[in-house]
Amino acid sequence: MSFALTLDIGGSHITAAVIDTANRMLLEKSLVRKAIHESAPAQHLLDTWALAAHQAHRLAGAPRLSHIGMAIPDPFDHQQGISLHQHKFSHLHGLNVTAALQERWTSSALLNVPVLYGNDADLYVLGEWWGGAAQGHQRVMGITLGTGLGAGFLENGQMLTQDSRIPPGGELWSVPHKGSIAEDYASGRSIVKHHSLMTGRPWDVLQISTAARTGDRAAQQVLLQFGDELGQILTPWISSFQPGVLVLGGNISRAADCFMENLKKHLPETQIQPSVLLEQASLLGAAAISSPSAQPHRAI
Repeated sequence: MSFALTLDIGGSHITAAVIDTANRMLLEKSLVRKAIHESAPAQHLLDTWALAAHQAHRLAGAPRLSHIGMAIPDPFDHQQGISLHQHKFSHLHGLNVTAALQERWTSSALLNVPVLYGNDADLYVLGEWWGGAAQGHQRVMGITLGTGLGAGFLENGQMLTQDSRIPPGGELWSVPHKGSIAEDYASGRSIVKHHSLMTGRPWDVLQISTAARTGDRAAQQVLLQFGDELGQILTPWISSFQPGVLVLGGNISRAADCFMENLKKHLPETQIQPSVLLEQASLLGAAAISSPSAQPHRAI
């Protein structure tokens, strides 16, 4: 058996777990989640990340590891392990994250294990292709619907970042849309803002989707409008990239039943599949980084 320790770095939490790479399966007993805000001081962030990794490894029985895989938002130097963040995780800017974590692992079995990095949205797509909703597809487009809008494009096991069929850098959030950018119309922030302007209620997306399912007309209208906007944003890239499947991930994908009807109106020929791995997708993708069968290279 072979194992990888994986970490998914989010803006408000870190999730760590050990993956059985032979069976492409997360060991549930190893799952560790800790709340930590991206604006915390660098020492606190790194202490929490290192502790979560150590605890997940211990809960799994401390197996021998092929690597430690980290799903982390860009901008980040994946080869050198250096943070290039200036807005989110701004206190880490310029720090060698690998060296900082290894300093915290000096007395553990994690010290000499290779640390590998990948963009969190890319690894979500890779994870769904490796062991989730996109298995068996040659070409996959995935989007993460959360506070913001993430995207990843995969072909033959390779993550694409520069290709005439996809947006620059494989980034969808900043694509121009209606005089602004896509993320202003297709994200958790856009749903909350639109609903608040309509109703005056400071609800989050979970409250809005719950209300929509119980017949609240304003909530239903906001989410159907979200489906329209998302469909308009995706249409040109679906047309040019022609994925075998479009996978919807992120917390807002849990509300897909509330906006799928309008999304499909714009993409009638596209197979749309909500994530089956959800938060585990990036963790499996981080495990697949060094898997020969995954070929997780970023083609440019």
